[in-house]
Amino acid sequence: MDKLKLALIGCGGMGTRHLYGLRELARTPFNNIALCALCDLNRDHAELAAREAEQLLGAKPPVFTSMEAMVQAIPDLMAVDVVTDPSVHHTVVCQALDMGLHVLVEKPMAISVKACHAMIAAGERNGRKLSVAENYRRDPSARLTRHLLDTGRIGTPYMAMLHAVRGGNEIFITPWRHLKDRGGPLLDMGVHYADLIRYQLGDVVEVYGDARLVEPVRKKQRAIRDQYAFYQRRFRAMSSEVPATAEDTAMAMMKMESGVTVSFMMGIGGHGACRNQLILGDKGCLQSFGNRGSQAIWQSADGAVRDQDAILDAIDDFELHPLLDHFFPTENSAGDRAVDWKLIAYEQWELARAVLNGDPIEVNGTEGMKDVAAIYAICESARAGRTVTATEIERGEVYAYQAEIDDALGIDT
Repeated sequence: MDKLKLALIGCGGMGTRHLYGLRELARTPFNNIALCALCDLNRDHAELAAREAEQLLGAKPPVFTSMEAMVQAIPDLMAVDVVTDPSVHHTVVCQALDMGLHVLVEKPMAISVKACHAMIAAGERNGRKLSVAENYRRDPSARLTRHLLDTGRIGTPYMAMLHAVRGGNEIFITPWRHLKDRGGPLLDMGVHYADLIRYQLGDVVEVYGDARLVEPVRKKQRAIRDQYAFYQRRFRAMSSEVPATAEDTAMAMMKMESGVTVSFMMGIGGHGACRNQLILGDKGCLQSFGNRGSQAIWQSADGAVRDQDAILDAIDDFELHPLLDHFFPTENSAGDRAVDWKLIAYEQWELARAVLNGDPIEVNGTEGMKDVAAIYAICESARAGRTVTATEIERGEVYAYQAEIDDALGIDT
């Protein structure tokens, strides 16, 4: 089998998770990737990841601190998996594309809509593939939810809600996730939800939203559950308190192209919690959009409520992609401790198929940009004090909120 010669750029916590994704893929008969190198500006991070890769994949890849040196040393390198922080996604990705490399980039695609457009343009002018690693929609629960919608199990959807609110003032994974010009929590987590909404219900047309910073100071947790060596090392070095400059709470009404109205609410601060997902149709409802390690829940017109296993027993026209079926033979990821790695593996496999076989990319640059724009539409609406259209945001016609980020980072496109 032909294999894509790939390098990993960014050797932090998420980079480690991508190595585990490659390990999951390597264990399957679908493996189509050869890891050739690791690259990070911090050599210590890269060396730590290289030792992890050796344990996971059986060979220690060479380490580099610059992409130029890496490409010179490995002239037949074909693609890179970019797992840096979002504020430099556009810089790294555009450089890689201009070097003739295909790219898989972690979500959020970029720190602003203009940065997304710069990446799309770089891919087009170089004739290279650009894929965004958006994993929630790949989960069996999201695939099954989409199938139920496509086959009319709840009739015509007319209204939906996705509420994901939790209280507290703890640092959300890393301190930089609370800084506006590094990709705050609304962007970092919100693009997951924006992508699920768009995947299930189509494109956004209009947004009226509010976004607020509730917790201006974030505090270090007593302990973290992640056992990756990088995460543990970073946690030990983390300050006890960090300032926050990015909004951490938002709510919005989204009007979809299909006519569906979506109530969206997200927050990781303050007090109180609310988690609720509903897609209402004229013949029933779905109580989930799908999510990593989640379950689809279907309430039919007769009031019967079925969880994912019961849904699969009741229908016979649902199939997963063969690789997802290999990873999840019961067509249900709930309780699978490796679900995160397996969904990453699917994204990596898909890029390789696109490069080697010309297969389509599901979440390409345009899709990734639309997810970023949907979240920033909330912030731009709050700043403008009015409803904004998706077109205005995607074209940069309403841009006061993001302009401050672009100015801080020197983004000029």
